[in-house]
Amino acid sequence: MSDDHRRTEVFSSVPMSYSRDDFLRKIRIGDDPELRRSAEQLLDRAERIARPKGMYRVGYITGRSDGGVEIDGVSFTSRPLAVNLSEVERVFPFIMTCGVELDELQLDGDELLTSFWLDSLKQAALTAARNYVRERIADRFGLEVEKLTSMNPGSADREVWPIEQQRGLFSLFGDVEGLIGVRLTDSFLMVPNKTVSGIYFPTEVSWVNCQLCTRELCLNRKAPYTGRAVGDEE
Repeated sequence: MSDDHRRTEVFSSVPMSYSRDDFLRKIRIGDDPELRRSAEQLLDRAERIARPKGMYRVGYITGRSDGGVEIDGVSFTSRPLAVNLSEVERVFPFIMTCGVELDELQLDGDELLTSFWLDSLKQAALTAARNYVRERIADRFGLEVEKLTSMNPGSADREVWPIEQQRGLFSLFGDVEGLIGVRLTDSFLMVPNKTVSGIYFPTEVSWVNCQLCTRELCLNRKAPYTGRAVGDEE
């Protein structure tokens, strides 16, 4: 059976791929031996239960307009998405998460501090899932991973791709909570909180959502604002 006919692939336990020493430096515990011991104990407990997860499916453009696209019969309203996918026929909707297991971890000691540590660890788990799934897509479909970019509902300014369209994206997968433990709230946020969804697509042009986001004070900004989607002319 071809990969296209399989359509959806689920990864229920992605390996945690990160350096403990780099992580401890990132959370800025310094040379305090007590803090280091507490952080390492949390890491030991978290690593035993952490199960980052991800899923993607093969999708095809089944309709186009100036203001959006249709993927496998599901309509998405977004001019930048339509522009970015104007030369694309096959796309890869995805959902990746740190996993519900880390949300269930009981914290000891200074709750504010350990909550920050756990949040950073959940981000590391999400990053592991994102990298794993992206690389798996590139390898399976003969794509260059560096040329596989994405758009995400709710990322950047509202008019770029409204967060309400998470519902359509989730509908492409069916029982997302049953498959990888992610649920969509009434306000279209995802639980666990360290979860990302979107659509991967190949492009020859380097592009990220940040290029259409006017929010100046953002710690996660990866590129300056340009106001242009991939297919927009200079």
